[in-house]
Amino acid sequence: MGSPELRFHARVEMANYPELEAWPMSSLQTLAERTWQLHQGPPLAVVEVVWMGEEEHCHLHAQYLHDPSPTDVITFPYQDQDLFGEILINLDFARVQAQQRQLPMEKEVALYLVHGLLHLLGFADTTAEEQKQMRAAETAVLGYCGA
Repeated sequence: MGSPELRFHARVEMANYPELEAWPMSSLQTLAERTWQLHQGPPLAVVEVVWMGEEEHCHLHAQYLHDPSPTDVITFPYQDQDLFGEILINLDFARVQAQQRQLPMEKEVALYLVHGLLHLLGFADTTAEEQKQMRAAETAVLGYCGA
């Protein structure tokens, strides 16, 4: 079982997020590897992770999901060998949620990454039962990795 190759792209100025400055991207790769191990992700998958600000994220949320409200993660599954999927993470939303939950921002972003990876692997969170399954899967990955 392989692990996904994460490719990171910033659509925001990362200097505006000093909370993440010293955070090693290798910890995100570890989360992806564990998610793939626990939930049988395909080998040789490439996943693009895009850091975004709230304005652009809301625009895409409205365009593709017909909901202009702020959200944490938008996931586009392609299931192609060259690009298995994209995970768009709203860093402004993560900052606010982390402050409200009194957590370091990197823990909130780690949750969003795992959440997006699980969506790419077929998890949904529309119904209460799906949300329960998603939360359990997130907890399993994050707990294992100490995130």
